[in-house]
Amino acid sequence: MKFVIVGLGRMGRRHIQVAINLGFEVVGVYDLFQGAIDETLKEFPFLADKVYPSAEALLAESKAELLTVSTTAPSHAALVCSAAVSGFRYILCEKPMAVSLAEADAMIQACEENGVCLAVNHQMQFMEQYTRIREMLASKEYGDLRSITVHASNFGLAMNAVHYFEMFRYVTGEHLQSIQCWIDDEKVPNPRGAQYADYSGQLRAVSRSGIRFTLEAGGDLGHGIQVIYGCRNGQITVDELAGSVRAIRREDEFKELPTTRYGMPARLEQFAIAPADVLKPTADVWTAMLAGNPFPDGSVGRHALAALVASYVSGETGAAVTAVDGSLPTQKTFTWA
Repeated sequence: MKFVIVGLGRMGRRHIQVAINLGFEVVGVYDLFQGAIDETLKEFPFLADKVYPSAEALLAESKAELLTVSTTAPSHAALVCSAAVSGFRYILCEKPMAVSLAEADAMIQACEENGVCLAVNHQMQFMEQYTRIREMLASKEYGDLRSITVHASNFGLAMNAVHYFEMFRYVTGEHLQSIQCWIDDEKVPNPRGAQYADYSGQLRAVSRSGIRFTLEAGGDLGHGIQVIYGCRNGQITVDELAGSVRAIRREDEFKELPTTRYGMPARLEQFAIAPADVLKPTADVWTAMLAGNPFPDGSVGRHALAALVASYVSGETGAAVTAVDGSLPTQKTFTWA
């Protein structure tokens, strides 16, 4: 199948490698910045005659079936909507999906009206650090899941926390219902340019059934990502950067005792998981989409975006409890990269 890409930054070049690994024919590439094109041709010199003069020309002339949009977020909607009417059959868009909910809705509508499959590159359902935990929770050996806590470095709400909104949906099977967010006073400069901004800070959210989600991603934190899944009868702790899991749960004969009896004899398990890797999970998104299997579609991307919007709205209004629903501003745009 013929593949093209718009956006040739670090992640864009990884998308090209994924396409090659999957056997796609790369017939067109484009980036607004010549420096990104130069870096791409250093890594993939055979693409020298595949560089288009503009995104518009690539979409109109390439006759490809597959498109990856790996630009910064402000251009996602225009590119996806244009591609949807240009003959593409499958589109994979990077996160965050858009810079407003109205844009996300327009992207979904354009693809639906033109019979185009739209995926957003939230890869959680293909990453062992989540699939393995989901299986463990489904066994009920740890009791019902009641909370998820993420303690992380300063990775920004739009840059990476948005992935954890999708992680919550995938692991729990529930959408976040409300969010409170406390944004840091100090704004760290965005490496993608002064025109972009992305909050760091803390947030607390809950689902309809009351499962809690807590995120600590302060601007003064510089290394590490730990995720703790808190259950009625145990905890599962994942060190996502080190690729290790530590799981502890009450012995079976003590499961029905009150939670105040937290020091009961317990069973401890420790094991390694596959280290975080962007290539294989991205390839898995493509494979699932092309096979007609479940994949992170536009609705998945929109929910993660809605949670992100709610976080910003809450943070900008003194950590007010903000519903993740139709009351969110749809037209408001954000300066995410």
